[in-house]
Amino acid sequence: MADDASAERLPLEEDDGLVFAVSLDGEGGGTTAGWDDIREWQPAAGPLWLHVNANSPYVRDWIVGKGGLTEPTASAMLSRESRPRVFHGSKGFVAILRGINFNPGRDIEDMVALHMWSDGERLISIRQEKLRTSRDLYEELVNESTGPKSVPALFVALIARLTDRIGSVVIDYDDKLDELEGSIESSDQATLRRKLGDLRQELVGIRRFIAPQREALNRLLQEPPGWLDASQLLQLREIGDRSQRHLEEIDAARERALVLKDDVANRLNETLNRNMYVLSIVAAIFLPLSFITGLLGINVGGMPGVDQGDAFWLTCAILAFLLVVELVIFRWLKWL
Repeated sequence: MADDASAERLPLEEDDGLVFAVSLDGEGGGTTAGWDDIREWQPAAGPLWLHVNANSPYVRDWIVGKGGLTEPTASAMLSRESRPRVFHGSKGFVAILRGINFNPGRDIEDMVALHMWSDGERLISIRQEKLRTSRDLYEELVNESTGPKSVPALFVALIARLTDRIGSVVIDYDDKLDELEGSIESSDQATLRRKLGDLRQELVGIRRFIAPQREALNRLLQEPPGWLDASQLLQLREIGDRSQRHLEEIDAARERALVLKDDVANRLNETLNRNMYVLSIVAAIFLPLSFITGLLGINVGGMPGVDQGDAFWLTCAILAFLLVVELVIFRWLKWL
């Protein structure tokens, strides 16, 4: 996840769309390579990982021409279609997956697609937008020598990192729900209801992207490439299980947000009903008094007490007595 430490890392300088290339040493480390090394690469030179930007014209020409991919595979790798899927090509295996978008100014649910092709000896990954997962693995290989030791292991590690970052976001949503639930008594109910609605919409958006990814991982397990060994297939199975759990946790968070939203709505309705009840009681108390004062205020002849000085105070006493009687009756009816 993009944190303060990762924000301090210097950006990688692209060379004609080449974000970076790493020649793996088989011991968890690697050395950087350039376009000249990539063009001269042969399987005997050892495993190679190149990560490129699909927006570069040079990359697009190289993928279609000298990248070693067939035309249908190259078209799928360069396509802006980001729906997760996996398939066998005639020269390698293609996996198109999505990762969490931590780029500044972008919503998390606007996920970033990572297109991967591999034949077991070389891995080509293509992205349209910046993705932290590939950068982290690059630094583990080049700076720390603690990265994957082979291309198949690198392929599995990329998928695992994408899935783990999705899990971290799901945990963040659970924390947000805990915070909103804890403030349900003290926060403004209308504001809280709006926040819950926005949070639920974000969960719906993330689920819409994650569900196809789970299906793609299931397809990968059903028809895996032959260069994955038994332990790596076991890791992929565990990754698929984690992806399924993330999907279930998102569904649970959606339902939880809906329950909290209904609770807030019920509290708003209770407040409104209580206010309406108070207004109704006040109206019921003053209705008879208003009727009497209105009746005595008409300007017609024959009104009693017009020529008597104590008539006003007598009327006030009668109204006060009537008010007391009403309060006693309302109390007896348990309206108060």
